[in-house]
Amino acid sequence: MRVPASKAPLQRPAKPEPDRFDRLYRDHVDLMYRYAYRLCGEAESAKDLVQETFLNAYQGLKDFRGEAKVSTWLYTIASRACIRMRRKRKGEPEHELSLEEFVPTSEGEFRLQIPMDGLSPEEALQNKELRQALDQAIEKLPQKYRMALVLRDMEGLSAKEVGAIMGVNEQAVKSRLHRARLFVRRELSARGITQHDNHQSGDLRS
Repeated sequence: MRVPASKAPLQRPAKPEPDRFDRLYRDHVDLMYRYAYRLCGEAESAKDLVQETFLNAYQGLKDFRGEAKVSTWLYTIASRACIRMRRKRKGEPEHELSLEEFVPTSEGEFRLQIPMDGLSPEEALQNKELRQALDQAIEKLPQKYRMALVLRDMEGLSAKEVGAIMGVNEQAVKSRLHRARLFVRRELSARGITQHDNHQSGDLRS
């Protein structure tokens, strides 16, 4: 999906940077909008986050040496921008999810998955309902858990890449991911959706 026009046009860098920046924007704007929407949960905030991400990317482009993939670099910028934006908002700070909020599991690690292709009309409707339930469950997660889940299970990054983006080690990523997955599983179970309904049928990266 092409990101809607931002409220204000992106600043144009001085030559010879325009071509490089325009190409970076063109190649990654859809990816960043998808990520921003998954973090923010609604379009206006997602557009603001995309705008902030690419403004910051422009400002830092001259210092980018390619040590990481461009997409990973942009994920990092977007994640940090998201944290700053949320800190500016009024309201109570997000609570820390406790172990009591998670359903015990003996099945080990799992990836949140959802049916994708070859669906009958009835299955497609169920698929839509599952997506809505999943989105609503993810929106309830505190930011650091949501970010780990989105980057790992929905964007398909490795635990190492997620750790680099979030500034934590792989063990911390796995801990947050495990808690987030269990929390989402509990939310889906409360709606009568079980792991059997959405396993081995594709993934969330669409």
